[in-house]
Amino acid sequence: MEESGRLADALGRLVERGTLDRAQADAVLSEYGKPGEAPKPESVRRRLGEIAGYLGASLLVGAILLFLAETWDMVGRSGRVTVLGILTVVLFGGGVVLRRDDEVRRRLSSTLMTGAAIAAGFGMDAALDDVVPAEWLMASIAATLVVTAGYLLARSALGQLGMAVGALAILLSLVDLLNVDDTVDFGLGMIGLGVLWAVLYWRHWVVERRFALAIAVSYGVIGSQLMLTAEGLVKYLPTLLMAVVCFGAYVWVREWVVLAGGVIAATLVVPEFLYDVTDGSLGAGGVMLISGITLLGASMAGLRMRRVPPPDPDLTAGSGSTVAPVAGSDPGSAAVPSAGTDPV
Repeated sequence: MEESGRLADALGRLVERGTLDRAQADAVLSEYGKPGEAPKPESVRRRLGEIAGYLGASLLVGAILLFLAETWDMVGRSGRVTVLGILTVVLFGGGVVLRRDDEVRRRLSSTLMTGAAIAAGFGMDAALDDVVPAEWLMASIAATLVVTAGYLLARSALGQLGMAVGALAILLSLVDLLNVDDTVDFGLGMIGLGVLWAVLYWRHWVVERRFALAIAVSYGVIGSQLMLTAEGLVKYLPTLLMAVVCFGAYVWVREWVVLAGGVIAATLVVPEFLYDVTDGSLGAGGVMLISGITLLGASMAGLRMRRVPPPDPDLTAGSGSTVAPVAGSDPGSAAVPSAGTDPV
């Protein structure tokens, strides 16, 4: 019972930090209370089997790609599409067959289906080459659809990365198709992708939630920096807003990924702004000094922020029950801390 109590306390702290929500914590407690055997560690045999699976898939893909490279001009359009289509079906089908709740098979299944998405994209491009002007757009959409289907069947960080790359490929294809030369539009598109991945994180539509935050922050920071080609001082506003949003998100989710994004954005925008305002009179040394001061200040400000836990409807609705104090807090204090910084 003492061990169960420690688990409940630990889960309560994770809920308070935002790492888990209440439903996830309750699911863990429920599963922990069920009788059963402790999970066995992966054996060397299983690890060797996983390695053999990766090697087999690599040899299969390598052999087909070598065949295509040697016979690309001879097989013609239909031959290329046929070979790439067969490769897509074989890889995706192999991933479906291997798909299990088992961790090793899930990783291998996701890898195979991600490879199938790449083959599907090149197959679509080969089929539409010199037929429609939007061949790269259609190829990117096909690859993204396949990798998304694969992720829904076997979730992994590789599958989520494949979806992120596919979405970026669609954006690049649209920019090229519309003949958009202004990088501001492309930067706006990347910021939009960052917002999309933030929604995936918020709605729990992806399993690797910290990785989703990393993708969202990366797209947001890069997109805001691409908008520096705009005219006037307003071009620095997206990066500044990115820093503010990241620091604000850190107050709620308490993830180092968003803190790092806020620090990077702040460290970039302040020297860039001052260098522009002073017409470069600061010099390289001045820019480095301001960058260092900004980095140090942003890091200290971010680390001193504390999270404001949202009210838990399960604990506040109608039951009259009280919330147990967090370990280490004053039992007599019922006030919820507000956003801000810790006292010195």
